[in-house]
This record gives sequence, structure tokens and C-alpha cells, in this order.
Amino acid sequence: MKNKIFRIICIAIALISFGYVFWYYYQMKRTKDDVSQLSKRVEAPISEHRVVPIEEAPPEKEGEEVDWTPEVLPEFEALLTKNQNIIGWITINGTDINYPVMKSLVGNGSYYLNHNFDQQEDKNGSLFMDDRCDVIKPTVNYIIYGHNMKSGAMFGNLDEYKKESYWRSHQTVTFNTIYDYGTYTVMAAFESRVYRDNDIGFRYYDFIDPADEVEFMTGVDNIKALAMYETGVTAQWGDRLLLLSTCDYEEDNGRFVVVCKLTGY
Repeated sequence: MKNKIFRIICIAIALISFGYVFWYYYQMKRTKDDVSQLSKRVEAPISEHRVVPIEEAPPEKEGEEVDWTPEVLPEFEALLTKNQNIIGWITINGTDINYPVMKSLVGNGSYYLNHNFDQQEDKNGSLFMDDRCDVIKPTVNYIIYGHNMKSGAMFGNLDEYKKESYWRSHQTVTFNTIYDYGTYTVMAAFESRVYRDNDIGFRYYDFIDPADEVEFMTGVDNIKALAMYETGVTAQWGDRLLLLSTCDYEEDNGRFVVVCKLTGY
């Protein structure tokens, strides 16, 4: 009797384990297939790209607010009909990073930690922009978050930038918002963490909209001081930075960050 119970328990454990593995790989494949289909909708020949400077909003008259939204780029129109939360697309050539970027106020902006583009629950989640960032009246900097998946999905390979040799082969990041195109050059890569209230340290995740040149340059100096190697790229007041953030398992609440500077459209 005991042997029979033991065999039943072993079979149950095996079935549960098999089910978990099957579901894990099913989600991986579903994510890969879904993103592949979505990426075909945003691919457009360079000759068809239209630069739409989002800074060129009509001037406001004194005492009057202008309700203005820039024109959506044509390659994003179909995707917006499927999900209004898409805010752009990020690509790093030669890597698996080729994903839509989402932005939602649901769950304090973290809805896409465990939901995909189709708003299905998905352990891979999606890449998503910090909800404090704005691409219509652009904040000084943008921050994009993503899981560090062991499968390599999302930002699973972002920590390859810890190696200077990898950076040398992957110095350019393309991040197109739904309103304009952007080419970024990698400026720095560094390890960090989420700080407690009484900790002293550079909170890169709050480096979104510095009020003036002093605050911006203080942030840049902190980034350069933390950088794991020298890239020769720096930033000045008036530049826009793109921060890519993922988990880093070197310490509790660890984070790994790649900082890029807007260098072209």
C-alpha cells in the first residue's frame, strides 16, 4: 500500500513538473511568435521614414492651453488599433531585443511586468516605459524596463553589456516612439540597485525630468562614475537619454542599466 501511494505521488510530481516545463516553453514560443508577427507591421524602408519633430507643437497663446497631439507614424497605426498602450518599438541589431514598448498607468505602470502585447498574462511580460515619462511633451529622459529572462527573452541578454567587447559590437540602439524616430548611442553600462529610503546612492530610476542643467549634469556625472568601462560618449544639457533597466542578480534588488544618448533620427 505504501509503495502504491509513493508511486502515485511520484507520478503526480512528474506530471506537475512536465506541465510546468511545457507551459514555460509554450509561453516562450508564443512570445517569440507574437513579437515576430508584430515586428512585420512596423518594418518600413528607410526611404519611407518621415521625421516628425514632436517638439514642433503649435505655440500656446497667453492664458490658453493648446490641445495638441503629434501625428502617429503610419507603421504604428495598425498596432494602435490592437492595443492603445503601445508607445514605441526598440531594436538592437545583432541581438534578440526587437520588441514593442508599452506604457500603462494600470498598476502604477507595472501592468506589463506580467502581461504581453495582447494583454494576456505572460511571465515574460513586456518591455514598458516608466509611467512618468512622456513622449508627447517629451521628458528629458526615457526609461524602459524589462525582465532579465533566463531564456534570453525581453532584456534577458541586456547584461551582455557588462563586457566591453560586447558593447563594441552593439553600440547603437533604435527606439522609435509612435510619433518619431530615434537612434541612440550607448553611453554607459553600470550595476545598481533599488535603494531604501534612508540609503544614499544615485537613483537612476528617478533620473527622468531634471529641472535644470545642474541637476542633469549631476546625473550624467553619476552615470559616468558608475560606468563599467569608458565609451567616449558623454552628454550635455539639451541631450535626451534612454535608460534600459533590468534585474541583476549580483545582489538583492540589483539592477543593470544601459544608458544611451539620442544621436539621430
